[in-house]
Amino acid sequence: MKHIFNKGQVLTMVVALVVLMAVGCKQNKPEPKETGFELALTNADSAAVVQLVDQFFGYAEHGGYTDAAAMIHKAYNNPDSVYLEPEPLDNQQLNRMIGMLKSLKIKSHHIDYIKFNQTYLNEVKCTAFLTDKTEGPDVIKTVFYFKPVDYMGAWKLCMMDSHSGDHTVIDGDKRDSMTNTYQQEMREKNLKKLKSTNSHK
Repeated sequence: MKHIFNKGQVLTMVVALVVLMAVGCKQNKPEPKETGFELALTNADSAAVVQLVDQFFGYAEHGGYTDAAAMIHKAYNNPDSVYLEPEPLDNQQLNRMIGMLKSLKIKSHHIDYIKFNQTYLNEVKCTAFLTDKTEGPDVIKTVFYFKPVDYMGAWKLCMMDSHSGDHTVIDGDKRDSMTNTYQQEMREKNLKKLKSTNSHK
């Protein structure tokens, strides 16, 4: 029996088949979808959350431990909680937060990313530096996970508490990727602001 295809033709067909399969898999892979809550958010919401986080660290970095702790609220952990206003920390929780901030002596901070998901389920990851240096082998730092809650159009700053059933919005193995994406978005926004400012001069 004669071979219909030579070796070169067979190799070409195999490569083409692999490419088609790869494209098909890529097309069939579901894209991550934004929630309805995310789609309804505006730049004002992001700015409000950033302001709360910066204010919290601003107090903590300048010895205002009580003021910083007083900004933190207790959030509920289920969909029905959208109807419940997050409560301020009780005295025991407040004193524990003040003690933690005093022991850390935070020097500066950096917002790694903000991820919105639902009214009661959002996440802000921040790196807090405990040394004046922010880079190099001598840097000492820790991580804060905030849980901002949108209650009746006003943002309340809460903290993730795994002991109370909280869970992060971003999986652990995707946090580096989320940080890179967020930082890139911030760089692009800052560049646009700079260009807009220069164009009006």
